[in-house]
Amino acid sequence: MGDGKNSGFLGRLFRSLFVIITSYLALVGLMVTVLGILLGVFIYKAMRDEGSSMKSVKATQAANTEIEQSILHLKLDRPIVAYTLDESDRFFGSLFNETVPVSLMDLQTALRRAAEDARVQGVLLDITNTGGSFSTMTALRRSLDAYRASQKPLYVSLNDGDTALYYIASAGNQISLTPLGGLTITGPAFQLAYFGSALDKLGLQFEVVKAGKFKSAMEAFVQDAPSPETLEMYGALEASLRGTVATAIANNRKHSVAEVNGWLKRSFFTSQEALKEGLVDRVGYLPAWLDEIKNATKAQRFVELRAYLQGSGQLDEPRVTKGPEAIALIRAEGEIVNSTRSNSDQIAPDHMIEELQWAAKEDDVKAVVLRIDSPGGSALASDLIWDEVRKLSEKKPVVVSMGAVAASGGYYIAAPATMIVAEPTTITGSIGVIGGMPKGLKVAEKWGVNFHMVTASDRKDYLNFATKSSEADKELIRNSIKETYDTFVQKVAAGRKQAPERIYQIAEGRVYTGADALTLGLVDRLGGFHEAVRAAKELAKLDPDKFYSLEEYQPAPKNLLDCIRSGSIGECLSTLQDSESFFPWKSRVELPLGLDKLKHATDLLESGQTLAYWPGALRWDARPGLGRAAED
Repeated sequence: MGDGKNSGFLGRLFRSLFVIITSYLALVGLMVTVLGILLGVFIYKAMRDEGSSMKSVKATQAANTEIEQSILHLKLDRPIVAYTLDESDRFFGSLFNETVPVSLMDLQTALRRAAEDARVQGVLLDITNTGGSFSTMTALRRSLDAYRASQKPLYVSLNDGDTALYYIASAGNQISLTPLGGLTITGPAFQLAYFGSALDKLGLQFEVVKAGKFKSAMEAFVQDAPSPETLEMYGALEASLRGTVATAIANNRKHSVAEVNGWLKRSFFTSQEALKEGLVDRVGYLPAWLDEIKNATKAQRFVELRAYLQGSGQLDEPRVTKGPEAIALIRAEGEIVNSTRSNSDQIAPDHMIEELQWAAKEDDVKAVVLRIDSPGGSALASDLIWDEVRKLSEKKPVVVSMGAVAASGGYYIAAPATMIVAEPTTITGSIGVIGGMPKGLKVAEKWGVNFHMVTASDRKDYLNFATKSSEADKELIRNSIKETYDTFVQKVAAGRKQAPERIYQIAEGRVYTGADALTLGLVDRLGGFHEAVRAAKELAKLDPDKFYSLEEYQPAPKNLLDCIRSGSIGECLSTLQDSESFFPWKSRVELPLGLDKLKHATDLLESGQTLAYWPGALRWDARPGLGRAAED
């Protein structure tokens, strides 16, 4: 018996020791791995910083040799993003096995330089597997058109294409399509999802109050089909977007707009059908075409994007200013939430106000470009941001650059700017307000869950999830919605220098394209980010043809990678608030088109606040899940 007890004790002891030792070794291994990564990062940063000048000279010399008598090869095999990527973005993307996107700004810089670079004989746009918002594609298309004005050839190779990719490709002098590629060019399409009957089966209903007959943000929760006003609005949007795309394609392909509209109506083309109808000029594989391009242009080689950017900087040097004057860039991207914390997909007043106040205080900042890509959200949060944009625009020029969407609350915060620049395909407007409250009127009957409210408030029915709001409740809500709507209209009228009566006529929650918004006076110019920067320089009385420093606010670090990038890891880590902030990796569940908008709207409604929100989704391809440009 004693031996058994001893053996049992020894067994437990050895197991405990084994767990302790293996846990210790695992911890040591983890620490070594992390320290190894950090050491590698420090070595990388040190080598990059200390040897940057020597490497730059060598890279430039090699690139200059490579550029002589060349074709600029722009390979689009990754997503295109609107922002600039620095070396640390590329390094960490590679380190964690992420797909490093292509920067639109890099592409635009390369095309601008290639147009005036005597060493470059032409450009080959090699489109294999790319994507991006349609506003990004529109900006790229504009740069391709500007390059074409140099009279140098633009060759485009397509594996296959949807509307957005063909829209880009159609800028080329010659388009080649792979034999089994084909084109799926449906034009724009809005898929509207309705949940009225589905929610009823769950015992749920939504009480909705809105200001603006076209304000359809909550319509999907209470109906099974779009209202006549919604069909009218989306029909007008679709027609405007289709017209923009068809006109651009027709101009470059030397076909009539009617013919191009016929292509979009048919939508599907095999490679041979596309060749026969004149959508493309060649069907074949790229390797065989490369020698033909070199012979036609008398070029000796192809030069890649990174190498070309390294070897062409001298083209910009005469226009780079040496003074302290700068343009500030502030990004407002995502849904507007009334929160003190936000992520990369949200706009929170505290963070946005901090950036706007920074731009106002910086003496070197002579003008501000506010890049807005937002469907809106909380009306209260939008109003708080609006006030700070207004104060900033009274001190220095503020130019809004609208991305894919700047609607509802997104337009609200744009209204006080000095100037608004939008893409012709930007979704904007939606000057209207809506509020909703989910009610579980049949939850007890269907699920056996009962609710009882104990309160002295007269709003007992409104507060109770299981009862309808009273008429008195609804009247108070209507008054609140109307007051917010009237405030929205008045502020738009003041910002746009129009009579409120005029804004009421075009408001009503109606959404417009950027092209239509220009006609209505809701925006000042059509163009992208570069056009907005140029406008900011003009308003600040700076030389619009010179390059000024583009400054962005540097917020407090949010996660480990931010600390590594900062170069002061110890000090930086001490500022992080919680374990969630330590690592930036978060799992994301992609919801089907329609359900994602339902989730966004219900998340915003959790605060119980009035919304200035447009939950639409725009698609440019009929194939489910492919070529989708959900402009959020």
